[in-house]
Amino acid sequence: MSEWMSLSEARATPGLRLALLRSVPSPWSQAARSILEIKRLPYRAAVRAETDPAGLLEEWTGQSSFPAAMYEEERPRSSWDEILLLAERLAPEPALIPADPRERALLFGVAHEICGDMGLGWCQRLVQIAPLAEAGEPFGVELMRKYGSGPEGQKQARGRVLEVLDLLRGLLREQRAAGNAYLLGAELSAVDVYWATFCNLLSPLPPEQLPMPEPMRPLFTSGDPEVRARLDDGLLELRDRVYQRHLTLPVEL
Repeated sequence: MSEWMSLSEARATPGLRLALLRSVPSPWSQAARSILEIKRLPYRAAVRAETDPAGLLEEWTGQSSFPAAMYEEERPRSSWDEILLLAERLAPEPALIPADPRERALLFGVAHEICGDMGLGWCQRLVQIAPLAEAGEPFGVELMRKYGSGPEGQKQARGRVLEVLDLLRGLLREQRAAGNAYLLGAELSAVDVYWATFCNLLSPLPPEQLPMPEPMRPLFTSGDPEVRARLDDGLLELRDRVYQRHLTLPVEL
């Protein structure tokens, strides 16, 4: 990956650009970067800088969240599935989406359970920030506004985290019984990348592999015994294997 540049610089630069959240292990940003790196796609990494005009990301991409991918003069892509589809189009090999329509539908369904609205990442964020928001911490209040899904969403968040973990460990158990190493078969897919990066919201990699600010680490470490039991059922081992075989260590924030 090339050196970081400002959003203003990136907007004036041709090619593939990825606007990212920096200094925190955002799984959406980490997953997008990992997918581009697996596909060996050259890109420019951009971060909001003090020199950028206020509202530049919103004006450029039509929304305010990271990551966002921009390719040449095409429309910006800001959702996890749009970024995956763009990467697959620009670099079909190694494929991270199955060619078979049924397998493809399964991949996008499972990936939504990890990355999408009220998925694993979304709901774990709600679990993480609820105490901060209730205490009136500005950071927590702002994130609750962003991720809040109403009173029902907040009530459902922990249960949804456990549901998705049960889904993933069930898939892993089935694949292991069939002699396969990954969640959807014998080969790495986008679902494995999403699991590996989103797992850091629940049980982050050790400091030498994921050097986040230490005061932040407790926020990214679930103390829920039911979560821990599910992670210990093969899912942490899968996360570690995906990082060691396919992703970059140590993680750059």
